[in-house]
Amino acid sequence: MKATSERIRILMDEQHISQKRLAAELQVSNSSLCNYLHATRWINLSLLRKLCQSFDISADYVIGLSDQKNPPTLPDDEQTLLELYRALPSRGKHCAIYQLRELAQLCKITDR
Repeated sequence: MKATSERIRILMDEQHISQKRLAAELQVSNSSLCNYLHATRWINLSLLRKLCQSFDISADYVIGLSDQKNPPTLPDDEQTLLELYRALPSRGKHCAIYQLRELAQLCKITDR
């Protein structure tokens, strides 16, 4: 809770946003925002989402799990591969890795 309140304060300072303005953007009362900023009240998921959208940052940053405000995103083709891989059962994942290693070797041979 303390990390979250500190991160929100940092973001407000960096973007020169007043407590009153942020409360209005998040659609919460000024006193509610004050409670979040003083770490006397837990931030709920709905508010966390609004906060992340308002500042265009990751939730991991706000709650103190990461120091990166916006972690790098994968290119679309890599994201598609990752999603397909994650959808596979364990045996399918082993098979996919094997096939990709074979493909990598084949590409090395043909590049010569």
